Amino acid sequence: MAFFNKNMRLLKRKSKMAYNIMKNYHQSDKIVVDDKVSDQDIIAQVKDLENDLIINIEETKNDGYTMQIIKDKKPIYFHSRYYPVKEAKKLVDNLQLKYNSQDQIFALGFGLGYHLVELFTKDKFNRVFIIEPYLSIFYTALLYSDLRPILKNEKFILVIGDKGNLYSAIRANYELSLANKIKFFEHPPSLRLFNEEYDQIYNEIRNAIEYKNISKMTNIKVAKQWRNNIISNLSYILKNPKADDFFNSFQNIPIICVAAGPSLDKNIDQLKHAKGNALLMCVGTALKALLKAGIEPDIVVSMDGSQKMYNQFKGIRDLNNVFLFSEKANSPLVNDNWVGPQVFFTMKRNLSAWVEKMKGQYTAINTGGTVAHSMVDLAYKFGGNPIILVGQDLSFSEDKTHASGTMYENNKVNDEGLITVEGINGKPVYTSKGFKSFLNYYNDYFAKRSSRLYIDATEGGAKIDHTKIMTLQEAIAKYCLEKVDPLITLQEIYNEKEGHNDYYQNLKEEIDKTIEELNSSIEILEEQLSFVKGIEKKLTQVQQISNGKLKEVQVKAQEYESKLKQHKRISYFTQRTLIIEKLKYQEVNNKYFFNNKQELEEKMKYYRTYWTNYWQQLKTSLELLKKMSNQIDENKVLFNEDKIIIRDCKVGGK
Repeated sequence: MAFFNKNMRLLKRKSKMAYNIMKNYHQSDKIVVDDKVSDQDIIAQVKDLENDLIINIEETKNDGYTMQIIKDKKPIYFHSRYYPVKEAKKLVDNLQLKYNSQDQIFALGFGLGYHLVELFTKDKFNRVFIIEPYLSIFYTALLYSDLRPILKNEKFILVIGDKGNLYSAIRANYELSLANKIKFFEHPPSLRLFNEEYDQIYNEIRNAIEYKNISKMTNIKVAKQWRNNIISNLSYILKNPKADDFFNSFQNIPIICVAAGPSLDKNIDQLKHAKGNALLMCVGTALKALLKAGIEPDIVVSMDGSQKMYNQFKGIRDLNNVFLFSEKANSPLVNDNWVGPQVFFTMKRNLSAWVEKMKGQYTAINTGGTVAHSMVDLAYKFGGNPIILVGQDLSFSEDKTHASGTMYENNKVNDEGLITVEGINGKPVYTSKGFKSFLNYYNDYFAKRSSRLYIDATEGGAKIDHTKIMTLQEAIAKYCLEKVDPLITLQEIYNEKEGHNDYYQNLKEEIDKTIEELNSSIEILEEQLSFVKGIEKKLTQVQQISNGKLKEVQVKAQEYESKLKQHKRISYFTQRTLIIEKLKYQEVNNKYFFNNKQELEEKMKYYRTYWTNYWQQLKTSLELLKKMSNQIDENKVLFNEDKIIIRDCKVGGK
């Protein structure tokens, strides 16, 4: 038990969420530790009363410990009784990890952690998901194992207890890329003893990775839209302040964050009493509902790049004193038609680095997949305390998904795939896997930022950990007592930061240089495509290809790639949009070919598809930038007081 306090201190630094889980477990009546067992071979016994497990700790022949677990009166040793470290090394060697590997490893089963400590000494991986569904087993390891090599390593993601957390952990941390392959590192005794549990875990991993794959495909589609939107929004982005300029400007001021969950119907009228006593923020989806109730927010947060999201704002007029905090890739239809002040933030999407060459660094705003997360992160970075959540159900209420007055008010709940989570009153409520993921994000977010007070005044929905549950009326009466005028602070910062840099000149120079590189790159790509066409024609005229000719063609293809890489700016315009083609090339490279001709045919087919798509992406970017450049030439007053609206830089494109 000498290791427990040291391990817990490290665990607290690594993951406050995991630390709190284990701290509560340690103090609960679900576990009993007896270190004065009468059996001479057993130095301690841990009883898991919740799962009816007995965990015996025994000394090994080399002065270490082994673990024996008794389930259904059947004992099984989790480690060698003689040489557990040597056994662990064999397990790791069987993984056949390569030097500088970018593998993502799913380690199933913790035991006393010998195999995991050994794994981390190798450091031949991108990241490791450590999965242990039984808190009692991980708790025993905290008591009797030195876990410092694991807990100090930044590459591990610990998933303990509730299997539902695994889905969210994978969504947040698993990377789909060319370099990252998956390996499963099974602890055999764990899987033998808890076979059904680990079958469920495998399914959860499969579902989460499938979601990531689908999400990646979706991201590739929207990445093109993000890129086009950022180009179309450039004039607004460079003229207007960054969200960073407003950080720490509302220290210890109550900030109310309004989302559009169905429970907003219950307390929306109460928000009138908070106006002038708190900073009032809302997501775009909730804006019309607030205005219908006669409530004008101080800040609206928007970050969706799709054209249909403009429906959240369509028809709204006379919001001259409402600030729009917009992600850089937000739909230009929203930014074109917003009459009030605009401020921009970033989630570090593609093209962000290119914009920062002109505007300077932005601090990335956190999100777990929804604009409500970003709104809360902005509130935190503003210095708000307490942060009061409203309309954040993260579950379904009365067969509704959203509040009345929103564009989704008529959406009905799809019963398929619903799961239950604990509600604010302790009773189960129905939610979806997507909402559960959003909930897990909040749980982790608030656990890591425990110095602030977070109040859940939704009055319905799922229970969010680390929040104080109150009605909105109670929260306003207790915390929104002093008069504040957020508009004065917002306007002062805005006036100070708006257009005070020589952004016009920076923008024009950078666009001209980028256009030059795009033109040159397009010429190289057209040469490449002509080269591929010539090779494909020759392949129809020959029966076989020599090794020398195969190598010659591959070297020539690499020369074209090297030329493209000399143009540093173009990578900004193709990030994320070509990953599927690159994944296909990985498949081609790993494929077995019967002869050189077949190999060259397959590779030329890949090159043709890849370079054609590359050419299309650069052509689209070039057209948008030329339009922007022409508008700048025509509007020398771009940074005067009047907003110049660039309407013919269209959303979308190839």
